[in-house]
This record gives sequence, C-alpha cells and structure tokens, in this order.
Amino acid sequence: MKGTGVSGRLCVKPVTHGRDAINIFNRPELLTAGNPAKRIVLFALPLFAGEFFQIFYTMADAYIVGRWLGIDGLAAVGAVYNLISFVFGFIIGLTGGFAVITTQRVGQGDERGIRRSVAAGFFLCFVITVIMTLLLLPLAPFLLSLIRTPAEIMKDALGYVTVMFSGICVFMFYNMSASVIQAGGDSFTPTLFLIVGNIINIVLAILFVAVFSWGIRGAAAATVISELIAAILTFSFLRRRFRPFLPRRQDWRVGWHELRIHLSLGIIMGIQRSIVEAGNILVQSAINGLGAVTIAVVSAAQRVRGLNMMPLFSMSRAMITYTAQNYGAGKMERIHKGIFQTCLISIGLGVFMAALNQFTGGPIVSLFLKGSPQAIALAKEYVLITGYTVSILGIMLVFRSALQGLGRKSAPVLCSVMETAMSVLAAFVLIPRFGFTGVCLVNPLSWLASGIPLYIAFIFLIRRRIYRTSNPL
Repeated sequence: MKGTGVSGRLCVKPVTHGRDAINIFNRPELLTAGNPAKRIVLFALPLFAGEFFQIFYTMADAYIVGRWLGIDGLAAVGAVYNLISFVFGFIIGLTGGFAVITTQRVGQGDERGIRRSVAAGFFLCFVITVIMTLLLLPLAPFLLSLIRTPAEIMKDALGYVTVMFSGICVFMFYNMSASVIQAGGDSFTPTLFLIVGNIINIVLAILFVAVFSWGIRGAAAATVISELIAAILTFSFLRRRFRPFLPRRQDWRVGWHELRIHLSLGIIMGIQRSIVEAGNILVQSAINGLGAVTIAVVSAAQRVRGLNMMPLFSMSRAMITYTAQNYGAGKMERIHKGIFQTCLISIGLGVFMAALNQFTGGPIVSLFLKGSPQAIALAKEYVLITGYTVSILGIMLVFRSALQGLGRKSAPVLCSVMETAMSVLAAFVLIPRFGFTGVCLVNPLSWLASGIPLYIAFIFLIRRRIYRTSNPL
C-alpha cells in the first residue's frame, strides 16, 4: 500500500528549507498533512496491533504460569508486576522523551539535527543502562521486602525480578531504536518486530516452563530473550531504511547543550511514567497485604484492564508524534484540530470497550482463575468498574500526549503527581477501609484527578499563546 499510509508507514516527503534540509526521504507522508483524525488513526493502528499482541502475550504468560506453576506462581508475577512496570516504564518514558526532540527536528527537516539527536539519545541510553543495572540488581531483595511480598512467594518473585532486571540493556536498546523509527513516521515496522518477539516469547515460555521446568525464572528468561531478538531486528531495520538518521563520526561529538536538552525532556518523561508506577507499587503493597488469592485476582483482572486501555494508549502514542511533527513544522492550528478529533475518537473507544466488558470480562478472567468462583466474581467486579470509567483515561491521555509533544514538562509531571497522590490515598485509606472495592476505585479516581493540571495548562497555553512563539528544541 505504498504511499497510502494504510500500513502505518507514514512517510517523510522531501523538505527543502534549511541548510541541512532532508531531501532524500521517499517514504510515506509526515503527519503534517492530510486529515488529522485519519493520519492519527492510521499511525495508531500498528501501535494498536502491537499493544494487542503485548496484552495477548501477558495473558498467555499468565496462563502458562498459572497452569504449570499454580496460583502461587501467578501471585509471584503479580506481586512484582508494578515494580517491573516502574523500571521499564521509566525506560519507555526516557526513550520517548529523547525521540520527541528527534521528531520535532524531522518536522523541521533538520537532517544534521536529527543525527545529533539520535547520537545523544543512544549515548545517554548506554550511560543510564549501566547505572540502572548496577543499582537495581543488588537492591532487588530489599525492594521486594519494601512492597510486602508474602514470604511464601518471595523466592519466586526474587528470581523473576533478577532475570528481568538483568535485561535492562535489551529493553533500553529496543525502545530507543523503535522510537527513532517512529520519529521518522514509521509506526508499522517496530510493531511488527514487537509482535514477532511476543510470539517467540510465548513459545519460549512454554518451552522453558512446561518442558524444561525452569520455573518462574524460565518465564522471565523467555521475555528477555524474545526482547533481544526484537531489538536486533529493529536496529537492523533502522540501519537499512533510516540510514540518514544515523550519526556520522562527527555527530557523536555532542556537546553538553545537546545532552542537556535530551536528558531534561527524557528524564522528565521517564519520571512521569515512574511517578505513576511508584503509586501503583504502593497500591500493590496494600494489595499484597490482602493475601495471595487477592493478588492473583488483581493480576488476572489487570490483563482485561489492559485490553480496555490498549486502544487509548495507542492513540496517545500517535498523538505525541503528531504534535511534535506539527510543532516542528509550525502548524499550531492543526494541533488544535487533532486534539479535538482525537478526544472524540477516544470517548467512542471508551464506550465501546465498556460495553464489551459486559460480555467478555467474566469469560476472560476465568481462564486464569480456573476452579475459583469467588475469585472470578471479584475479578469481574474490577473489570466492570474499570470499563465504565475508561473514557476518562482516554481524554486525559490525549491532552498529556499533546503537551509532551510540545516539549512541555510541568503539567505532565503534575498529572503524574496527582495520579500518584490518588494511589497513595487508595493504599492508605481506600483499600484498608473498603478492601477489594477500594482496589477497584483506584484507577478511576487517579484518571479523574490527573487530568486536572493538563486541562488547566492547555487552556493557559491557548489564552497566552505561549507556544506559538516558542522554538522547537
């Protein structure tokens, strides 16, 4: 479907302005032309496919662990789920922040600026990977104790976390490579390699857990190995199809100014993700105190929650690229139009997913909680409450992504702080007082509170027209 953008490979047209203008791309159009809603949706579709297979993988992984290692094995994975999300959420935010600057420069048509941005991103990824690995591996036992991991699943939980933390370099490498490709307008290829990795992950998990009997470490090893394969495929494609983006020898001599602007936005976006996950860890700590059965119930229900949120997160990821490219091209009115249209789409998706939960929520959670009617009933309650309120999340994500694409830092951070504050309230007030019902209310309240600073910030920007006079990074 060359030239149509249907595949999600939205390409760069030749740009002729600027000393280092890019005039060598013959790939699909940027998101700076055409109907905003159509462009955003087409760009989001491959991301949606990737999200779907990612959720499918987590479901398959939960099924494999629950089927062969029992409820304690599933509880061990569930107990550390938010801790792992905290670490890898930071990586996703970090690399996404680096890529925002790259994407803005793609919109400008600044070829040399793109190469220097990619060089700065990969260099900082290397340094941060070393620091994170050396810190997290020795701290793993302490962190599991801190989140009140039950003694009966501590050994399995520690084994799972240790293997996953050993693969930080792999996850960093894949996300940085994929982010650069997406900055160039191709959302299809990194998703394709992610899907391939997920399929390999499921095969390896069955092999390591069911055949070789490697236990919980086998499930983690399958994840790291499959991510390594996806990372190699993604970087190989980057070298072959986006060679103009790759740094030349002189581009690696990036100064402190270049590193600072990347580090500033990358760390901020990483912290945004991690602040939210820190709140989730507090919630998980409170859930862990309710016992292994409740941990398993929430772990199963979160798989369905992921299905609810999947299309909304795909739209928000597309919105970051859309906003950054149009900001780089100076098309501010187009950004407004894209935000409005994407909000309408997100509301529609939320309503659809809520209705779908009525029919599919129970059967899906029963796959992981076989033989436990009480656990299935609790998981279904969690799924229904999440589904009814997921449209709130959709609107919040659109505005947060737009501000991130503009390079704004304060409001998205405040958004994360508000979300975390609600998680703290849930961990210390709602869950101790209302038990499982309190667990079900955590997400809706967090989504509602976190949107407030975003909406205020965007109204402020429009009225003062601040970003109209700002230059892209």
